[in-house]
Amino acid sequence: MIALRGVSARLGAFELRDVTFHVPAGAYGVVIGPAGSGKTTLLEAIAGVIQATAGEVRLSDRDVTRAPPDERRVGLVYQHGYLFPHLSVVENLEYGARDDATVEELSRRLDLGALRNRDVRSLSGGERQLVSLARALARRPDVLLLDEPFSALDPRRRGKTRREVRALHREWGFTALQVTHDFTEAGLLGDVAILLDGGRVLQHGPPEQVFRRPASPYIAEFLGAENVFAGNARVLAEAAPDWLEGDGASLAHGYHAIEFTSGPLTLYTVGNAGPGPCYAVVRSEEVVLSLEPQSTSARNLFKGRVVEVGTLGAFARVMLDVQGTPLVAAVTTRSVQEMGLREGSEVYATFKAMGVHLC
Repeated sequence: MIALRGVSARLGAFELRDVTFHVPAGAYGVVIGPAGSGKTTLLEAIAGVIQATAGEVRLSDRDVTRAPPDERRVGLVYQHGYLFPHLSVVENLEYGARDDATVEELSRRLDLGALRNRDVRSLSGGERQLVSLARALARRPDVLLLDEPFSALDPRRRGKTRREVRALHREWGFTALQVTHDFTEAGLLGDVAILLDGGRVLQHGPPEQVFRRPASPYIAEFLGAENVFAGNARVLAEAAPDWLEGDGASLAHGYHAIEFTSGPLTLYTVGNAGPGPCYAVVRSEEVVLSLEPQSTSARNLFKGRVVEVGTLGAFARVMLDVQGTPLVAAVTTRSVQEMGLREGSEVYATFKAMGVHLC
């Protein structure tokens, strides 16, 4: 378990302020945020490398706020993979290891056999990261803190190592907290996502909730939601939510149909927001494109003109002009080719009411 309540800490001119979140015992947390947001400082405050100036740090249900680092039973892996330069790879792994069997298991599972007798000064950046990760795991810590631990690995090794670490996490039952800039990695690994910016936690919760239901327009844009609209919401009290049949008032339980207007656009969604000014967020992968209007249950249907098509491998980003408003759809490159989409093409865009989030 990692639990912070109102934690503040200072490193030079930078300050973590009133940081509160909880990663349950045995869960895998991920910290995301822009450069300079305090992610590494947060890990160091949890590990005790930096002392908290206020608040409480609890690890494995122990108050360790004032405990020195060596009493916190924490493994900390830095992005640059700091190793003891005067020791070989295997000697680094054995330093503080629980037992020889654990060192052997990690050497096998992380594929370090060919590196065991190497001088650490001869290792590449990715190899240093692997050895540093294995050394921290060899102690069998209660809590593992990871600062961009896979950033220097090539894509194939990165995927394999990520899967192995997740497997070890499930088998050994430690609590993990990883800093990452990779949103895909955050979704694959995380049970809890923590968004940090300017030394403050802006939002935390299950990754699907943080990514699908951002708490503010700033968070939505940072997380890659390209369709963020400012406008006004109007509650449609007489309409039952889409997934219910019968009387809306008796079945809604606080949720209701909402009409949102932004300039010439009118969107429909379902939620518990009240009337008035707000923002609507529609993630680009929620938008479906077609050459003809489709017979569908989706509540939002717009005709637009293609302004730009950008492809990256199997994926494509299509920007539309819908009544003077930009709307971005994320589709497969094959779909773009099959529909013959190019600048100037007319196309229909649809997305469901549940694809619209108000904040």
